[in-house]
Amino acid sequence: MKIKFHIFIFLLSLGFSNKKINLPPDNYDKWNILLDNKTAIHWTNYDNFPICKAERILNQKYSDVFKIIENKINYPNVFRRISKIKLYEDDIIHIHLNMPFPFSKRDYIVKYELVNKQNYSEFYFHSVKHPKSIRPKDSVLLPNAGGKWIIKKISHDKTKVTYIWNGQLLGDFPDWAMTKAWKKQGEEVLEWLNISLNNARY
Repeated sequence: MKIKFHIFIFLLSLGFSNKKINLPPDNYDKWNILLDNKTAIHWTNYDNFPICKAERILNQKYSDVFKIIENKINYPNVFRRISKIKLYEDDIIHIHLNMPFPFSKRDYIVKYELVNKQNYSEFYFHSVKHPKSIRPKDSVLLPNAGGKWIIKKISHDKTKVTYIWNGQLLGDFPDWAMTKAWKKQGEEVLEWLNISLNNARY
C-alpha cells in the first residue's frame, strides 16, 4: 500500500513540473535604461533571458497594493491585456494575454510564491506545467514565464512597487520591437495598478 502511495505522489509531481528562471540579485547593476520618469523601466540580458524591471512609487497604502497583487483571479479587472484567468490551484494560474494587432495571443501557467520580509513583500512567480491545463490553439505559449512583484512600504500612504518579468515573447514578435514592447508593458502594468487602487477608494 505504501509503495502504491509513493508511486502516486511521484506521478502527480511530474504533472506539476517546474521551470524556474534565474532573476538578477538585488545588488545587480547592469541594467539598461528604457525610461526614467515617474515609472522607471530597465532591461538586461541575464542568464540568456531578457529580464525587464518597472518601478514606481504609488501614493497608495501598502496593504491596499498587497490585496490587489494577492487577488490573482481579479487580474483581468486590473491589468487590461489579461483576457482570462484560469485558477488551477490557490497558487497556480493560467494567464491569457491579448496582444496588439497583428500579433498572436500569448498564455502562460505560473506558480506564485509569497515571501514576507520586515518592510516589504515579494510575490515570486515561475512557469509550471499543470495536468488540467488546456492550451488554446490561437495562442503562443510562454514556457519560460517568470518574475516577481516587490511591494515595499515607504510611508503610511506611499508604496514602492517593482515588477520584474521575463521579456521573452517568442512566436511572430519581431526582435526590433522588443524594447518598445517592454517599455509599454512596464508603463501599462503599473499605471493600471494605480488606476485600480484609485477606483477602489470610491
